[in-house]
Amino acid sequence: MTIVGVAGRGEIPAMAEFVARHQLDHIDHVADVDGAVWDANRIGGQPAWVFVDGESGTSKTTFGALGVAGLDAAIDELVG
Repeated sequence: MTIVGVAGRGEIPAMAEFVARHQLDHIDHVADVDGAVWDANRIGGQPAWVFVDGESGTSKTTFGALGVAGLDAAIDELVG
């Protein structure tokens, strides 16, 4: 399983500061500076999660904060 943070709607230095402040350096991140990734996944705001099956390419989008328990449940559902 791969987790990728997709930052958007901001300047790259602010995105980097967010990653550092929340100690997310261990996760790969991309800057969606033109909004293409957000648009392709119909993301209109934060927080949002897009879970993509690496084999089939199907995806599920969840809006709102998940917390540890919610993220665990979403991952369990995917790998079930």
